[in-house]
Amino acid sequence: MPPDNHTGSEVAHLYERITCEQQAASWALTGLAMGTAQHWFISRRMERIGTYQERLAALVGEQASMAMVIEIMENSPDQKREQVQQRRDEDHGGKTRS
Repeated sequence: MPPDNHTGSEVAHLYERITCEQQAASWALTGLAMGTAQHWFISRRMERIGTYQERLAALVGEQASMAMVIEIMENSPDQKREQVQQRRDEDHGGKTRS
């Protein structure tokens, strides 16, 4: 059964929330927070992503919801930057340039 407008908008809303939580967790890794505060903040973001993924699974199914979360994680700016750096390292025989 195709999703109705309400379901589609709820999926879009959850996708956006997951994206925002992932960005916030990623920023916490490079921000000024340290130690337990940083750990707590990132943990809360990941917990919320899990909650949103469960709600998403109820709408689109477990596999589709997991694929969406993975897509968000893989497309984050920090993840892309890491992938580019890995490719550069591989292109230079595993050595980083100075």
